[in-house]
Amino acid sequence: MRTSDFEFFRYFPISDRDRQWGVYVSGVGSTRVPPHAASYPLSAHPNAYMYAWERGRVLQEYQAIYIANGRGSFESMWGGVQEVGPGTVMLLFPGDWHRYRPAEASGWDEYWVSFGGSQVDELVRSGFLSPKEPVLTTGVDETIQHAYLGLLDRSRAELIGFQQLNAAGVQEILAATLAAVRRLRQGGRSHEVVRQAKVALEEQLEGVASIAKLATSLHLSEEHLRRLFRQHTGMSPYQYYLEMKMHRAYQLLRETELPIKRIAHMLGFESPFHFAKSFKQRSGRSPSQWRRDGMSGAPV
Repeated sequence: MRTSDFEFFRYFPISDRDRQWGVYVSGVGSTRVPPHAASYPLSAHPNAYMYAWERGRVLQEYQAIYIANGRGSFESMWGGVQEVGPGTVMLLFPGDWHRYRPAEASGWDEYWVSFGGSQVDELVRSGFLSPKEPVLTTGVDETIQHAYLGLLDRSRAELIGFQQLNAAGVQEILAATLAAVRRLRQGGRSHEVVRQAKVALEEQLEGVASIAKLATSLHLSEEHLRRLFRQHTGMSPYQYYLEMKMHRAYQLLRETELPIKRIAHMLGFESPFHFAKSFKQRSGRSPSQWRRDGMSGAPV
């Protein structure tokens, strides 16, 4: 997402029908705050949502703010002062004074949703959510981020029924957040190490990744990284990397007219022959056959 596309927000009137659904969404948005930004928030919002760091703010509804990149700080009446890093969800509760802001040196990327409803109130009463634990470390989580992107897409389009679909999106965000917190707490460092390794490998699909260098960057031996990776994924790091390359090849063959030789080079294969052999082992067809036959079915 380009920076110019990242800045988006929209607020919605809430009808009695929306409230009867049990969860309603009153606003969504995303903001990329650059380092050394002149002010925060960057844009003007309705008075009920605006605040200055010096005064803080009290809302009459819930918010969930996901920090995908960057760092900052958070403070609330019940949660105290806490540092915030990438892969953090900040929960705001009705009537709870709070304030938060990105660090000047790093800025941050934030996604947020304002919501309420009887089902959310019940989650708080049941102890699933608590103002005493407003900052939840999830790690950089694709499920959470994709749920926010779904909210943003639906809110841009505002098709019939989007409010109910957005309500389901809020439930997905809350469920994914709590699941990610449990995984990190139960899996400890090993889960986070594997997640970081997967992200690093996926960032190097168009090229050649070194498993040895990856292990060193994670302060592990290569053998230790292989063992952790197998425990969490059932594959070695290299097997996972190759599978991701195949899925990237599938995407390039489907969405572009790039020559197969060019795709093989982009994905770091030794030769077009090596690429075609690996592709056929997984898809049952060569890249040219798969593209010619109408691109039905992805390599698995």
